[in-house]
Amino acid sequence: MGIPAFFIALFAVLILLAATVAVYFQVYKRHINRALEATEGKRTIMVSPYKAAIVLTIIVLFIGIVISYFAGYYYAYKQYEEDIWVMSDSDIQAFYAEVKKVDEHSLLVKGISLNDEDYQGEFQFNDLWEGLSVYRKDTPIKLSDLSEGDLFSIILLTDRMGNTNIFKIQLLTDVN
Repeated sequence: MGIPAFFIALFAVLILLAATVAVYFQVYKRHINRALEATEGKRTIMVSPYKAAIVLTIIVLFIGIVISYFAGYYYAYKQYEEDIWVMSDSDIQAFYAEVKKVDEHSLLVKGISLNDEDYQGEFQFNDLWEGLSVYRKDTPIKLSDLSEGDLFSIILLTDRMGNTNIFKIQLLTDVN
């Protein structure tokens, strides 16, 4: 699996911080020693190493926050993309019904007594799309081929947004 790239980047930033602070302490110490040896001449002023360490720590914290934000966004989005295509048992439901009324793009059905209590009443399905799978045995038929009193199974599919739509209608009785 390996170490995530953002951990490596954060570790590199921390190493860079430590190296920068160590080098700055050495330069500051050398500067102080020169200033003490040479009392005459110009003295340049250096920022105290403690102030430099505080500024560098703030910079590292800012970089860490930015890296954490983008790493979290990346992994959360990646997880979302993986989960969106995974279906659970509760996403697909089937029940049996009898046709009460069929229109061009709507269907009124009544669930039979074999179903769970949730699917025993009347249901109105509106805005049914043209590509809806309606079958008699293994032969595709049109929604308009259904007639009142036909017994069929409805397979419902619930998407990640919570919308439930008809996935497939399978006619159970063979009408000649």
